[in-house]
Amino acid sequence: MNIEDRIARRRRTGDRHRLVLDEDALSPVWHPPEPVDRGALVERLLDHLDAVFDGERPPNGYLRGPGGTGKSAVTAALVDRLSEALPPPGEALFTTTRGGSASGVSFVRVDLREADSAFEFAHAVLDGLVSDAVPRSGVGTDEIHGRLERRVRGGGPVVVVADAVGEPVTVDAATVADRLEAVDGPFAWLAIGRPAPDDVAVPEGTPVIDVEPYSRATLTDLLAARADAGLGQGALSHSAIRRIAEWADGDAGVALSALLGAVEVAGEDGAVDDDAVDAGMAAVPWPCVPAGRVLALPANRVRTLACLVALDPDERAPVGDCAARIAGRLDLTASTVERFLYELAEAGIVERVRVDDHEGPGRPPSRVDPRFATLAFRALFNRRFATPAV
Repeated sequence: MNIEDRIARRRRTGDRHRLVLDEDALSPVWHPPEPVDRGALVERLLDHLDAVFDGERPPNGYLRGPGGTGKSAVTAALVDRLSEALPPPGEALFTTTRGGSASGVSFVRVDLREADSAFEFAHAVLDGLVSDAVPRSGVGTDEIHGRLERRVRGGGPVVVVADAVGEPVTVDAATVADRLEAVDGPFAWLAIGRPAPDDVAVPEGTPVIDVEPYSRATLTDLLAARADAGLGQGALSHSAIRRIAEWADGDAGVALSALLGAVEVAGEDGAVDDDAVDAGMAAVPWPCVPAGRVLALPANRVRTLACLVALDPDERAPVGDCAARIAGRLDLTASTVERFLYELAEAGIVERVRVDDHEGPGRPPSRVDPRFATLAFRALFNRRFATPAV
């Protein structure tokens, strides 16, 4: 945050005594236009994409690193800036240092959590290249492929940034490559994920760009910048920010989830004190499923999870009774909710935990525990669905 931003923040009329000034700045699923202290990664990505400055297709690549290391944030910001800086397809590119001319390059970001099928993937790529709405009904994958081929024919390269490869419900890098090869066009891809290259079938010879976790000092700076932008003056002490950063062990997503949870506990007119920070951290399990992955689920699953986190722990067992309690709050049957819970357990979103203090005959029942940051999820859910979690 620069000096002008800091001054403008303090001058906001009527905001000086509010706890939350900017909800986006506190969200673990929002990416700032200028990621904190990731200049070295930006340079490495620019080196990898260097060919686009001559209007040529860059090599494919795999950006790999642990969760919460800024992979998505950096690529989102970089793609947006490159799209603004480079001419659109069909226009000549002239530079004084590189000379010559070339067609423009297009960039498309695809979230594989939402574009899980071949149709959805091709639809997302086409939708990122055209201004008109792309139909979903009455068309098949072949029709979308045809429209996509016509769109890119004779134009410059198209770089597809495919985020979240190799998660339990997303495809691997080889599938991304196959889906683009099924379309006749000048495509290059940059896959983003956590697993090792071999675990997501990255084709042999593909350049791999590794990302290291944030250092404690850098994560502290990141949290301080988010808190400065999102909270009222003096709402959170720097010692509390340092404590969250140390606890999060280099994972910005975990740290921001704890921060948002602490703010949720504090309330609109409160202060984020030590008790609120403790509650925010306690609401983040280890390991923690990213909030973006949870919110990318179908709406009925997300609402099911919102009802789950609203239950007391002893109301989440056994699974059948838990499902019945949730169904009573939604327009769904208990059997449908129970199926959702088993599917979510298979995907690692929730976990079935045996109740050890069970008394009586038979096998001990299972309790359904969330594997995501519950307080942060509740805040994000209430904002996205514009209705409180029941």
